Amino acid sequence: MNWTKIKFLGIAVGLMFPFASCVEEEPKIVPDVYVSFRINLDLTQFSHIQVPGNAIMYPNEGFDNNGIVIYRYTTDEFFAFDATCPQHIEKSTAIEIIEDGFDTGKCPHCNTTYSFHNWGQASSGYPLKRYKTSLSGSFLNITN
Repeated sequence: MNWTKIKFLGIAVGLMFPFASCVEEEPKIVPDVYVSFRINLDLTQFSHIQVPGNAIMYPNEGFDNNGIVIYRYTTDEFFAFDATCPQHIEKSTAIEIIEDGFDTGKCPHCNTTYSFHNWGQASSGYPLKRYKTSLSGSFLNITN
Protein backbone atom coordinates (compact mmCIF):
# COMPACT_ATOMS: atom_id res chain seq x y z
CA MET A 1 0.00 0.00 0.00
CA ASN A 2 1.49 3.34 -0.92
CA TRP A 3 1.56 6.48 1.25
CA THR A 4 -1.11 8.28 -0.79
CA LYS A 5 -3.69 5.60 -0.02
CA ILE A 6 -2.70 5.57 3.68
CA LYS A 7 -3.03 9.39 3.89
CA PHE A 8 -6.42 9.25 2.18
CA LEU A 9 -7.61 6.53 4.56
CA GLY A 10 -6.34 8.50 7.58
CA ILE A 11 -8.10 11.68 6.44
CA ALA A 12 -11.34 9.80 5.73
CA VAL A 13 -11.33 8.17 9.19
CA GLY A 14 -10.40 11.47 10.86
CA LEU A 15 -13.33 13.24 9.21
CA MET A 16 -15.81 10.61 10.41
CA PHE A 17 -15.21 11.17 14.14
CA PRO A 18 -16.59 14.73 14.37
CA PHE A 19 -19.78 13.64 12.63
CA ALA A 20 -20.18 10.58 14.85
CA SER A 21 -19.97 12.76 17.96
CA CYS A 22 -22.75 15.05 16.70
CA VAL A 23 -25.43 12.37 17.02
CA GLU A 24 -27.94 13.63 19.56
CA GLU A 25 -29.51 11.38 22.14
CA GLU A 26 -33.27 11.39 22.51
CA PRO A 27 -34.19 13.99 25.13
CA LYS A 28 -35.25 12.70 28.53
CA ILE A 29 -38.56 14.46 29.04
CA VAL A 30 -40.02 12.17 31.72
CA PRO A 31 -37.65 12.27 34.71
CA ASP A 32 -35.91 9.08 35.79
CA VAL A 33 -37.46 7.30 38.78
CA TYR A 34 -36.57 3.95 40.27
CA VAL A 35 -38.57 1.14 38.65
CA SER A 36 -38.09 -2.49 39.57
CA PHE A 37 -40.95 -4.96 39.89
CA ARG A 38 -42.01 -8.39 38.71
CA ILE A 39 -45.37 -9.76 37.68
CA ASN A 40 -46.56 -13.34 37.40
CA LEU A 41 -48.21 -13.66 34.01
CA ASP A 42 -50.12 -16.73 35.19
CA LEU A 43 -52.26 -14.62 37.55
CA THR A 44 -55.77 -13.79 36.34
CA GLN A 45 -55.28 -10.02 36.60
CA PHE A 46 -52.71 -10.31 33.78
CA SER A 47 -54.79 -12.59 31.53
CA HIS A 48 -55.44 -9.70 29.11
CA ILE A 49 -51.76 -9.67 28.07
CA GLN A 50 -51.66 -13.39 27.35
CA VAL A 51 -52.31 -12.44 23.72
CA PRO A 52 -49.79 -10.41 21.66
CA GLY A 53 -51.11 -6.95 20.80
CA ASN A 54 -52.80 -6.35 24.17
CA ALA A 55 -51.80 -3.91 26.88
CA ILE A 56 -52.57 -3.31 30.55
CA MET A 57 -51.94 -0.45 32.94
CA TYR A 58 -49.87 -1.39 36.00
CA PRO A 59 -50.76 1.28 38.59
CA ASN A 60 -48.68 3.20 41.13
CA GLU A 61 -45.33 2.86 39.34
CA GLY A 62 -43.28 5.17 37.14
CA PHE A 63 -43.07 8.93 37.26
CA ASP A 64 -45.51 10.48 39.76
CA ASN A 65 -47.01 6.98 40.14
CA ASN A 66 -48.93 7.53 36.88
CA GLY A 67 -48.51 3.84 36.09
CA ILE A 68 -46.67 1.74 33.56
CA VAL A 69 -48.21 0.36 30.39
CA ILE A 70 -47.20 -3.24 29.78
CA TYR A 71 -47.67 -4.28 26.16
CA ARG A 72 -47.22 -7.78 24.77
CA TYR A 73 -45.47 -7.33 21.44
CA THR A 74 -44.92 -11.01 20.54
CA THR A 75 -45.21 -14.32 22.37
CA ASP A 76 -41.91 -13.75 24.20
CA GLU A 77 -41.42 -9.98 23.92
CA PHE A 78 -42.94 -7.23 26.04
CA PHE A 79 -42.62 -3.46 26.07
CA ALA A 80 -43.07 -1.33 29.18
CA PHE A 81 -43.78 2.41 28.96
CA ASP A 82 -44.15 5.09 31.58
CA ALA A 83 -47.78 6.19 31.34
CA THR A 84 -46.86 9.85 31.86
CA CYS A 85 -47.55 11.92 28.75
CA PRO A 86 -44.23 13.58 27.82
CA GLN A 87 -45.90 16.39 25.86
CA HIS A 88 -46.67 18.39 29.01
CA ILE A 89 -44.66 16.93 31.87
CA GLU A 90 -45.61 19.82 34.18
CA LYS A 91 -49.21 18.55 34.28
CA SER A 92 -48.14 14.94 34.99
CA THR A 93 -51.04 13.36 33.10
CA ALA A 94 -51.29 9.61 32.55
CA ILE A 95 -52.28 8.28 29.15
CA GLU A 96 -55.21 5.88 28.78
CA ILE A 97 -55.13 2.62 26.88
CA ILE A 98 -57.53 2.68 23.93
CA GLU A 99 -59.22 -0.65 23.22
CA ASP A 100 -59.52 -0.02 19.49
CA GLY A 101 -57.47 -2.89 18.08
CA PHE A 102 -54.66 -0.54 17.05
CA ASP A 103 -52.36 -0.98 20.10
CA THR A 104 -52.60 2.67 21.14
CA GLY A 105 -52.85 4.95 24.12
CA LYS A 106 -54.13 8.50 24.28
CA CYS A 107 -53.50 11.45 26.56
CA PRO A 108 -56.82 12.80 27.89
CA HIS A 109 -55.29 16.27 28.25
CA CYS A 110 -53.65 16.93 24.87
CA ASN A 111 -55.17 14.10 22.76
CA THR A 112 -51.75 12.88 21.60
CA THR A 113 -51.90 9.22 20.63
CA TYR A 114 -49.11 6.70 21.20
CA SER A 115 -48.43 3.48 19.31
CA PHE A 116 -47.33 0.71 21.66
CA HIS A 117 -46.52 -1.49 18.67
CA ASN A 118 -44.11 1.18 17.37
CA TRP A 119 -42.11 1.54 20.59
CA GLY A 120 -44.29 4.26 22.10
CA GLN A 121 -44.04 6.70 19.19
CA ALA A 122 -46.35 9.70 19.42
CA SER A 123 -48.69 11.03 16.74
CA SER A 124 -46.71 14.25 17.30
CA GLY A 125 -44.06 15.20 19.80
CA TYR A 126 -42.02 13.02 22.14
CA PRO A 127 -42.42 9.23 22.46
CA LEU A 128 -43.27 7.49 25.71
CA LYS A 129 -40.41 6.68 28.09
CA ARG A 130 -39.50 2.99 27.88
CA TYR A 131 -38.37 0.61 30.59
CA LYS A 132 -36.46 -2.66 30.25
CA THR A 133 -38.34 -5.94 30.31
CA SER A 134 -37.10 -9.50 30.70
CA LEU A 135 -39.12 -12.68 30.69
CA SER A 136 -38.12 -15.55 32.96
CA GLY A 137 -40.59 -18.42 32.78
CA SER A 138 -43.98 -16.94 33.66
CA PHE A 139 -42.43 -13.90 35.38
CA LEU A 140 -41.97 -10.56 33.64
CA ASN A 141 -39.41 -8.20 35.18
CA ILE A 142 -39.69 -4.45 34.54
CA THR A 143 -36.70 -2.28 35.46
CA ASN A 144 -34.81 0.82 34.45
